[in-house]
Amino acid sequence: MPRKTKDRYKQLNENFQKYLQRNFKGFKGENTKTQLAIVEMILTAPTKYRVHAVQGARFGYKELEQMFGRKGFEAVNGRLGLFHISKDEFGRDAWSFEKSITKSYLLTDKVSDLREKWLKRGHYRTTNLLTEDGDVIRNMPSQAVNAKRITFTGIEVTRVGWNEATVNPAVPVNSNKLKLLALQIGKIQYSQEYGFFQGALFHPNPAPHYLENLLFTVRLYLSYANNSVHQGYIIHRYSQSPSGRLYGGFPSLQNVPRPVRQAALHGLYDYDIENCHYAILAQMAEKYGYVCIAIKHYLGNKKQVRQQLANEFGINIRQVKEVLIALIYGARLSLRPEDALPEILGDPELIKRFYAHPLFSALNTDIKSARSTILQAQDISRQTIKNIRGMPAKVVDENGQQTSGSKLLAHLLQGVESLALECAHKLHSDCIVLLQHDGWTSTKQLDTKAIENAIFVGTGYRLEVVGEVIDCRLDEAMSDHPDEAINPNQKLTHFPLKTPVLGSIHAS
Repeated sequence: MPRKTKDRYKQLNENFQKYLQRNFKGFKGENTKTQLAIVEMILTAPTKYRVHAVQGARFGYKELEQMFGRKGFEAVNGRLGLFHISKDEFGRDAWSFEKSITKSYLLTDKVSDLREKWLKRGHYRTTNLLTEDGDVIRNMPSQAVNAKRITFTGIEVTRVGWNEATVNPAVPVNSNKLKLLALQIGKIQYSQEYGFFQGALFHPNPAPHYLENLLFTVRLYLSYANNSVHQGYIIHRYSQSPSGRLYGGFPSLQNVPRPVRQAALHGLYDYDIENCHYAILAQMAEKYGYVCIAIKHYLGNKKQVRQQLANEFGINIRQVKEVLIALIYGARLSLRPEDALPEILGDPELIKRFYAHPLFSALNTDIKSARSTILQAQDISRQTIKNIRGMPAKVVDENGQQTSGSKLLAHLLQGVESLALECAHKLHSDCIVLLQHDGWTSTKQLDTKAIENAIFVGTGYRLEVVGEVIDCRLDEAMSDHPDEAINPNQKLTHFPLKTPVLGSIHAS
């Protein structure tokens, strides 16, 4: 295995490491690198980045080998009892290459309890941030975007773009608002415990596991904001994907639940490209001769279409948006619970009615026709196509299988999206502090028309930019998210599943 380049900005929490040294029997006897690898696993396990498809958290075997050495994690886990690893009905590790099922990791009760106790007071003391070798990080990186990116084949190459303006790695955090959000969550949890939660006075009763995850995230980010490098700020690092998108590593406000992000950024300005993917798709298809009638109707009547679907099916606007985004990226019209659309909509009968709805059906037909037109028009060289950024995607994979049309279309759409984001940032690099896929956060109000013009000059696409001040109202913070999908990853302590999952019963 090639030696992994040392990550100089891993940002491992020294306060948590010291807490475990004092309170976790056996932990202090491990070497520094192993201790810090354990710190990373425990703190990142409940995050969105680690969500496992079935339950618990996911950690790749190559990643574990880099952290602990070959079979090193099994030995450490045996000594300390960190995680339960899912088993099938025969007592074997539950994973399958053919079914694309990876092992799932669930924290043991003792480790989960230690983490929760530390989180309650972890933000009171300023913490050093450490590299994976235990060196204290003294200075922020000069550029938030990593110089290297990983291609589809796993090769490390130089990033594309993001050279003309430096991306600021320091994102200011409103710690007071986050603390008030933690108090608000605590109030709701208290009312749930004693049975007097009144949804009519506040909002629908949020799921307990959802509240636990929010509180965990709030406390974790408060601790990271109280750091010795730049106090009151979260230091961000972005990696460029093979399509050009920027993904924030841990910690990143790009990946936290919306109420936490709104509280952390309260008082700043949020901007995004309105209906980015549908707008790009419609214009891209028209360039090659196909007019998207249903998509254009949707783009011209976004609020009405979303509200109509939400009202007719008794779901919220957020679910409608998620369904339509999943559709453009090739989600199957299936009833299998593990697929994207059933996971969003839930009830099988509702799903069937949704699929048959004229608006949904027309959009689905339009997307398929647009995708076919666009892909047929692409120049293919050495079995690859390139998006607007010049980043390649293979038409045929290493096994000789055709890459799905939805993946190829996503590559093209995300290329435009990422270039549009860079155009906006280049215009206001002095005040844009957080990058998201089709949006950004600014410390001041921006001229959206000037940004739209800059995006058109840079990409050739007319995209609408909308923005507003971030105003986190605590009494409404969770009103739009009471039925947030709860992945068991958010409840990471060990529990056996009593129902079959993908043909086998997972139990530890």
